[in-house]
Amino acid sequence: MKINIFQWRYSPFLILLPLLLPTGNAQAALSVTCQAGMNTAPGSAGIVNFGTITSTNANNASTTGTLTYSCTNTGDTAGYVSVCLAADGGEYNNTAVNGRYMQRPGSGTDPERRLNFTMTLPGGTVWSTRGKSGLEFNSGLLSIGANSTVKGSEVISLSMNGGNTRATQGVYTNNFGNGNHTALTFRASENSSGLNCATGNQGLDRFPFTVQAAIEPSCIITATSDVNLGPRSASETNITGSNSSAITVNCTNGGSYYVGLKPSNNSTTGAGVMSGTGGNLDKVPYQLRSTAGINGTIWGNTATSTTIGNGVADFGTGANKTHEVFVTVPSADFKPDNYSDTVTINVNY
Repeated sequence: MKINIFQWRYSPFLILLPLLLPTGNAQAALSVTCQAGMNTAPGSAGIVNFGTITSTNANNASTTGTLTYSCTNTGDTAGYVSVCLAADGGEYNNTAVNGRYMQRPGSGTDPERRLNFTMTLPGGTVWSTRGKSGLEFNSGLLSIGANSTVKGSEVISLSMNGGNTRATQGVYTNNFGNGNHTALTFRASENSSGLNCATGNQGLDRFPFTVQAAIEPSCIITATSDVNLGPRSASETNITGSNSSAITVNCTNGGSYYVGLKPSNNSTTGAGVMSGTGGNLDKVPYQLRSTAGINGTIWGNTATSTTIGNGVADFGTGANKTHEVFVTVPSADFKPDNYSDTVTINVNY
C-alpha cells in the first residue's frame, strides 16, 4: 500500500477593507475684501476736474466727485461689512483738510500759484481723515451674501474758496495718490452687533485720485460810466473832457489784454458823432483818446487779441483795473440840445 503525504504550506493573506469616513460639505468662513475709487471704478485711479476756471468763477466754481466702493465675499458664509473712506489734504499739505489747494508745477506757494478748494460730504461736513477737522465717509452696516459683492457710492462736493483771483494761467493739480493721502477701512463679520469701520486702526488700503483745474485767460467788464462834457457855450472850441473810471475790467492775473473803443457809427479810429433829441438833425463830432489834451493819442478799435492797434494795452492782476477815457470836441456851435452817443467797449485777450 502506498501512502502519499501532502505538505501544506501556509502564507499570510492581507485583506484590504474599505475605510469609511463620514463626510459633509466643507464650509469656508466669511472672507471679505474691499476696494474704492473716486470718479472711477473701485480699484483704479480717478480724476475730479473743475474744468476751465476764469476770473469770473475762480472764487466760486464747483463740481462733484463720485466716491465708489465695492466689497466681495469669497466665503460660503453670509455676513455684514462696514466701509470707511478718508482723504487728507493731499500732496502739498496733508494736514490742511480745511485749506486744501491745487498748485501749478514748480516751487512756491504764493497766491499766483495756488487754487484753494474744499471737499465736503453731503450736509457740508469737511471730508477728512481721522484726527483731522472733519469726518471720513462711513457706509454704515451693509449685508453681504455668500460668494457675492456689495457696491455703493457717495457724492463728494468740491468748491473753490476765496483768494483765487490772483492765480495765473496754467493747469493746477492736487494728487491724492502719491503717499498715504487716502485710506480705506473696512470691518466684516458674520455678526452685525457692534460692527463699525470707524473702530480700530485706520486701514492701509489706498484709492488714488487727482483734483485738477485749468486757469485760462479771461476778461470781464465789471463797470462803465459816462464821459460827461457838461453844458457848453456855442462859441467854445477844442473842448476836452474825461472820466478816470470810464472802464473797469477784471482780467486773469498776468494775462495781456487790449481794449478797443467803437462809436455808434462804427468808426475804427474812434471818431464819432453825438446826436441830439427829437427831430434835431445836428451831429456833433467828437474824438476818443487814450491820453489827455486836444491832440492826445487816438483811441480806436483796431486792437486784436495779440496786437494793440490803436487801442490800449494792459496786463491783468486778477483784480479790477480802471481805464480813463478822454474826449475832444472841435466845436460846440450847434443847435442847443442834449447830445450823446453810445460807445462799444471791446476787450481782446
